Amino acid sequence: MAIVISFYLIIKFLIVNLYLVPLYMKNEIESQDNPEVGELVLALIKKISSHGVTVNLEEYNNRSGFLHISEVATGWVKNISRFVTINQKVVLKVIRLDVVRGEVDLSLRQVSGEERKQKLLSIKRYDKSKSIFDSMQIKTKITDNDKMKYLDQIENEFETVYEGLEELVKNGEKSLADLNIPKNITDELLAIAKNKITLPMVSVTGVMQVTTVAPNGVELIKDSMSQVISNKTGNKINISYLGSPKYKITAYAENYKTAEKKLTTALEKIQKSIGKNGTFSFSKEKN
Repeated sequence: MAIVISFYLIIKFLIVNLYLVPLYMKNEIESQDNPEVGELVLALIKKISSHGVTVNLEEYNNRSGFLHISEVATGWVKNISRFVTINQKVVLKVIRLDVVRGEVDLSLRQVSGEERKQKLLSIKRYDKSKSIFDSMQIKTKITDNDKMKYLDQIENEFETVYEGLEELVKNGEKSLADLNIPKNITDELLAIAKNKITLPMVSVTGVMQVTTVAPNGVELIKDSMSQVISNKTGNKINISYLGSPKYKITAYAENYKTAEKKLTTALEKIQKSIGKNGTFSFSKEKN
């Protein structure tokens, strides 16, 4: 009887563990940070074989992924090494995820040029945001926990940290006012971000026609335009020669309203400088 009971307990132990262990492993894997199907990921090429490529996903703790030869390029691929090389970083798309087996299947051929461009831009912006926060931490001597807390606050408010820092550069400390981040932190972030983030610019362009009958006409025209491009707006006004008497003028700014204002001011200065010594006309370039 004792032998029967012992045998029963052993069988029960094995059945329970055969069920619980895979379940535990499944829960462990699912609790990890996993990419989603359709997501673009940055991958480091680690091994190339005749049937595919093994990669490390840098954004997911270097977990392994696999790029099958059929997903390398459209059409027949004879030599995978023509498309990727060891230690190369590439943008891939997640096409299948098996959390139980821990398998991530990837595709290169399904990534468009625009998707690749946007993914690399987002990585570049993330790295720049991290660098700004690291520099701020060194200067303010805050803890890692505080740094991550402020970073998360900005990310939750603006979707990405970089967008929040752009708003900070563009509109100053008021853009973070609702987050209740200490003033010394926002001041330092603003000072550092101004040196590392270039705001996206828009432009307004047109063509000037300038003539003069003055003996020093060439110098007069040259001086009238140089005073515009060398003023405090710096390289935000650009003038190029199209062929007498036409000159292309472009004003750059953070928004169209400001660009229009800069262009109008520049045109008024040039026209006033030419004065009665010549003629001046302007036509705006259509978008």
